[in-house]
Parts: sequence; structure tokens; C-alpha cells
Amino acid sequence: MKGQSGAAMGSGPRRVALHSYNVRICHWINVIAGTYLVLSGIHIFLDFPELYWGNTGYQGYPALFRLADWGISWDEAAALGDRMWGRNYHFTFAWVFLLNGVVYVGWSLVTGHLRHQLWPRRSELTRARLAAEIREHLRWRSPSRLAATSYGALQKTSYLLLIFVFVPLMTLTGLAQSPGFTAAMPWLLDMFGGRQTARTLHTFGTVVFVLFVVVHVLEVAAAGAVNRIRAMITGTFRSPEEGT
Repeated sequence: MKGQSGAAMGSGPRRVALHSYNVRICHWINVIAGTYLVLSGIHIFLDFPELYWGNTGYQGYPALFRLADWGISWDEAAALGDRMWGRNYHFTFAWVFLLNGVVYVGWSLVTGHLRHQLWPRRSELTRARLAAEIREHLRWRSPSRLAATSYGALQKTSYLLLIFVFVPLMTLTGLAQSPGFTAAMPWLLDMFGGRQTARTLHTFGTVVFVLFVVVHVLEVAAAGAVNRIRAMITGTFRSPEEGT
């Protein structure tokens, strides 16, 4: 997660206070939590390497996806995974990720960060503006991207969808796989049409999350990786004239 304060620092325009303490802390907590969530999720999946739709799913039952079809047998996958390690860390860091997100959203609402930095203006959502932004994103390390100190409409939209749509859906599909939670909230199973459906959606969501991270990393690289990462650590952005 990122944020911009837009305040100039020092006597010249070359240094900009780009990210507040809250944004930087929440961002790096999410990097750690997200990494453990993906790794632990892979271990959980390898122990049960098939995906089903509905309430029922077991080895030999008709599956939507089977890792065996990709050359890795059930036994080979189980040998690669560690269900106990995966479940323990997945559950722990899911709460870290969720609570960190609640803190970030709460801070963003109180300070106006959400309204001023993340919420796209109507003028940014026109077809011409979006088309121009897409063309700009397709240009690798363009001058405007290297010097940018604010979000574009595509970035704002993707972050809002991540925060307010993707994370809640991943949370609910995760809880729907827990017998303890579904015993207290049986409507979770009705919402997704079964525990196996929730597991399948959760797995697909993980793939989407990984793709989002890959695109995010590529965007950071295109905008000057050293400068952007340094800004997320120190809070200070350097203009291209001062170096990346």
C-alpha cells in the first residue's frame, strides 16, 4: 500500500515527502504477511492438490482441476507440501494481513488519504484519459512515470478493488473452509454454494493476487525501482534529475 503527501522537502523541488509513516509500516507488514500467506497456501494446496465445486470433494471425485494432469501425482504433491506448517502460518498471517488492512483503511478515512489520494476523480475516468494512461503504462520507463508522485486512475481503481472487494472475498472464502466458523455462521456455505466451492474460489483468488503482485513489481521497476523502494523505506522521493 502506498500514499502521497505531496509536500516539498528541503530548499529545492528535487525531494518530495511521498509516503507517510503509516503507509510505509502497513506496506511492509503486508509484504511479509502476503509472502507467508502465499507460501503457506501453496503447502496447504499441495497436501490436497485438486479443486472441486459444491460441497463434496475427495480423491477420485470428478474435479475442476487436478495437479496430476500437470504431471505431479497426489503422492508427489503431498511430499512437497506441509499441511500442518501451512495451516498454522496461513491462519496466523491471514489475521495479520486483515488487521493491518483495517488499520490502514481506518487511518485513510480519518486523515482523508482515501478521499484525496486513492479515490479517482470523475475527470480521470473518461475514456480518453484511461486510454492515454494505458498507453503510458505500455511505455517502459517513460519520463512521466519516472517523475510521477501521484496515482493514476488505473492504480487507484486497482487498489480500491483490492482493499474493498478482493480482501473481503478472500476473507469470507477462507472462513467458509473452517468447520468452526461455518458452525457458527452456516450462511457462509450458502453464500458460496459449498465448502469446496469456497476453497476453489480462494485458490483462484490466490492466483489473481500473485498476478497483481507481479504487475505491481513490474510497475515499480518501470518507474525506477531503486527510487521507489527507497521512498517506501525513507518516505522521500527523489526526482529523476537527482538520480534514481
